[in-house]
Amino acid sequence: MRKISIILFLIFLSLCACKEEKKETKEIIPTATKDKIQSSSSDILGGFFGEYEYKNTDNPNESLLLVLNKVDTKSISDFEGYSWEEKNEKGEVVEKTLTGLFYGNTDLFDEVREGYTPGFFVANIQVEPFGENSLKVNIKADSSDILENPVQPPIKSTKEALEKGNKKWEIKEINSNRELIFKIKNSKELILKSDLDLAEKTFKKIK
Repeated sequence: MRKISIILFLIFLSLCACKEEKKETKEIIPTATKDKIQSSSSDILGGFFGEYEYKNTDNPNESLLLVLNKVDTKSISDFEGYSWEEKNEKGEVVEKTLTGLFYGNTDLFDEVREGYTPGFFVANIQVEPFGENSLKVNIKADSSDILENPVQPPIKSTKEALEKGNKKWEIKEINSNRELIFKIKNSKELILKSDLDLAEKTFKKIK
């Protein structure tokens, strides 16, 4: 009888151990989290900063300007996008991303323009790699940001342009939120590819 009791006790202990092992296994299963910041090679983004200009020789007012700046991701509220690591002047490792401004006109968004002049704008942009040899520039603008006259540096916003005497464009139907794809020719030349069957535009670094 004593042997039977011992055997039953050992079986009970074995069952308890199995349950505990299953419980511990369940507790260590990792859960996936979505990272808002996606790492990128500094060779792709970090080498492009400064001002890149497309000159429209037929109509200088319709020239385009791309201004690229490297900034600390901590300076951008709720940052989501592509970044890379660099050491600052103090030797600290910091996260950098590529942002800037785009000075453009509505011909970039309008396949056929007839009977009216284009609208102009300056818009904030965020840049990320696109494939192995291109940059994608995300333009953040609203139809209310389109103005009658060209916008040029040092003006950096629609509000500032209006304060300087510019006026809002009368046509409101064009969607100015856009993704522009620039093919990298070299560190001083970017080629804007059109998705509207328009001619490619070469932007050359001027600063």
